[in-house]
Amino acid sequence: MSTAVNTDVSTTHPLPLAGVRVLDFAHMMQGPWAAEMLGDLGADVIKVEVVGTGERGRQSGTTFLDGTSAQFLAMNRNKRSLAVDLKTAAGVRVAEALLATADVLIQNFRPGVMDRLGLGWERAHELNPRLVYCTASGYGADVPDPRKPGQDLLAQARTGALWLTGTGDDLPTPCGPFVADVHAATMLALGATAALLDRDRTGRGRLVEVDLVGAMLHQTVQEVVAAVNSGEPPRRSTAPGSAYIEAPYGVHATADGHIAISLTTMEALAAGLEAPEILERFPDKAAATAGRDELNALVAGLVATRPTQDVLDALDAAGVWCAPVNDHRQMTTDPYVRWEQRRLEVEHPVAGRVELVGNPITLDGQPLPARRSAPLLGEHTVELLMELGLDVDELLADGVVEAPADRRAGR
Repeated sequence: MSTAVNTDVSTTHPLPLAGVRVLDFAHMMQGPWAAEMLGDLGADVIKVEVVGTGERGRQSGTTFLDGTSAQFLAMNRNKRSLAVDLKTAAGVRVAEALLATADVLIQNFRPGVMDRLGLGWERAHELNPRLVYCTASGYGADVPDPRKPGQDLLAQARTGALWLTGTGDDLPTPCGPFVADVHAATMLALGATAALLDRDRTGRGRLVEVDLVGAMLHQTVQEVVAAVNSGEPPRRSTAPGSAYIEAPYGVHATADGHIAISLTTMEALAAGLEAPEILERFPDKAAATAGRDELNALVAGLVATRPTQDVLDALDAAGVWCAPVNDHRQMTTDPYVRWEQRRLEVEHPVAGRVELVGNPITLDGQPLPARRSAPLLGEHTVELLMELGLDVDELLADGVVEAPADRRAGR
C-alpha cells in the first residue's frame, strides 16, 4: 500500500468516484493515464494485463528504477493488477466475470482485437448494458486504414502542431512532453465521467471514443481556427514561441540560462531593458508584429550578456510577463511551481520510495491521494478472483492467471 505525502481526503469524505469500478485493458500512455485519473478520483481501477510480460508500459521508457519503468510508475498508481491469459477460453470467462461488475472499460488495442476476444463494444454492452465503454486510438475508426499505428509524435506531425513548433526555417520541433497523449487521456477521462452521469439518468452505458489526432487538434484550437479561416498558415517566429503572438513572445538566452517572455507592451519592455530604442523603432503592436524578427534580434542582444535573475527582476519591475526556463531540477525549488505541494510520495515494493506528480484537481481544498503505488504484475490476481468467487487454485494451476508467489501463499 502506498504512502501519500498529501492528506487522504477519503478518510473524511468519500472521493467522487468511490464505488465505481474501472477495467483498464489499455497499454502505454493514453488509456492507462485516463484510468489513473479515474483512480485518483476514487474509482477501483483493475489493470487487466498479459500473463508473463504485463502491459507494454512496464518495458517502456529510458529510465528504470531498480528495473521498474518510471513511465509505468507515473501512470498506474491507484490500480490493482490482474494477470490473465485472454487467449484462453477460461481467461475470457474471468474477464467476462469482471465485466459484469464494472462501470467503465478502457481499451486502446488496434481495431478488431477486443472483438476477437469477445469483449468488443457490442458484446460488452450486451453482457452489461450499464457499462461505459471507452476506446482510445491514434486516428479514430473513420480513416483509410484504422489499423495504421498512431502515436504522439505522429499526431503532432499530421495536425500541424509539429510544423508550428520551432524557429524560422529550422526543422519542426516536437514538443518535449507527450502532449497528444496527455490531452487525449484527459478527454477520455472526461468523456467517461460524463457518460457515467448520463447513465444515472438513462440506466444505459455509452461508447466513448477519443483519438490522438482529434485531441491534438483540440489542443491547438486557436491556431487551427486562425489558419483554416484565413487560408494562411502562420509564419514561425525567430524566437521559439507562438507563431500567433507578436515579438518578443518566446524564449531568449541569457548569460547563464534562458528566460521566457510572454505578454508585454513596448513601453514596459523598453523600460525593463532600459532600451528606449525599442519604443522608438516599435511604437505599437502593429509595428512589433510587422518587425517581429528584428525585435527578437534586438531583445536577444540586450539580454544575452546579463544574468537570468537580473533580467527577470528588471522585467518584473516594469510589468513584463516573464519567467525563468527551468530544468527539472530547478523546477523543484521554484516557489511558483510549489513542487512540495504538488508531489506524491509512495512506497513501491521494488523501486522503493518514489516521487510522483499529483493530480492537479483539489477537492474542498485538499489534493487527491495516492492510495496505491503502481502494482506489480498480477499483484492482486488472487484478491480479485476471490472477490469474483472464482476457483483460484484451478486458474493458477492451469496458467490462465498469474500472481506473485507471496500473494499465492498469503491468501
